[in-house]
Amino acid sequence: MEENRVTAVERTMLILETIAKNKKIKLSDIAKETKIHKSTVFRFLNTLEDLGYIAKTPKEEQFFITTKMNNFHTTSSIEGILLEEGVQIVETIAKHTQETVHLAKLNNTKLTYLHKVESTQTLRVSTASQISGEAPLYCTGLGKAILAFLEKKEIETIINEFNYYKFTDNTIENSKQLLKELEIIKERGYSIDNEEHEIGIMCVSAPILVRNKPIAAISISGPVQRMNNNIQKYSILIESLIDTFQERIQSLPLN
Repeated sequence: MEENRVTAVERTMLILETIAKNKKIKLSDIAKETKIHKSTVFRFLNTLEDLGYIAKTPKEEQFFITTKMNNFHTTSSIEGILLEEGVQIVETIAKHTQETVHLAKLNNTKLTYLHKVESTQTLRVSTASQISGEAPLYCTGLGKAILAFLEKKEIETIINEFNYYKFTDNTIENSKQLLKELEIIKERGYSIDNEEHEIGIMCVSAPILVRNKPIAAISISGPVQRMNNNIQKYSILIESLIDTFQERIQSLPLN
């Protein structure tokens, strides 16, 4: 049995598991955790990056898993369909608006980005978000859109975990303020991030619901002035595309 094992496969899986566990990690740390020589790890990482299964942040040079790994998920599950069709919705919205568009899901008490399309406008903003990266829930349009449609007990449990770091002058400062905002979002159907996470950036976001449970959210982001003039139009666009998607998956199990 031992002689049938392939060392290269074992090392590949060990490296991928290490990256996935850490979300983002440097080459030297991967070598340290896996106990594989740094030069060997380097060759494996280069191959995986060339194949598109991992990517590297430009400044910190940290490796992270890309959404291409999700191709191994079964498309009969909510997660598989979300990634397959949710990405198509994001691409459609981005083509229509030429703004930056995100798809993200809840990950414990944070937000995880599943897909992103950058703006093609001449005047555009540069967001810090990246695929597989995380962001706070309380000060992003995506996060608030998901939070607003959770069960009350779940909302209370999650928001009590926040540190409420103040990113800008507009950032929500406490759970009382956040709860009030979530009530408005649920009634309205969509959320707005008015320079709460990053200065100069405004976004509108709506949740993807399966039997009233938010499984993800989609947002459109852009410069404040341009977004101010398009909030209503963009919210209608997102919700109309999400509605079509939701109708097709209502009968599927939530797993």
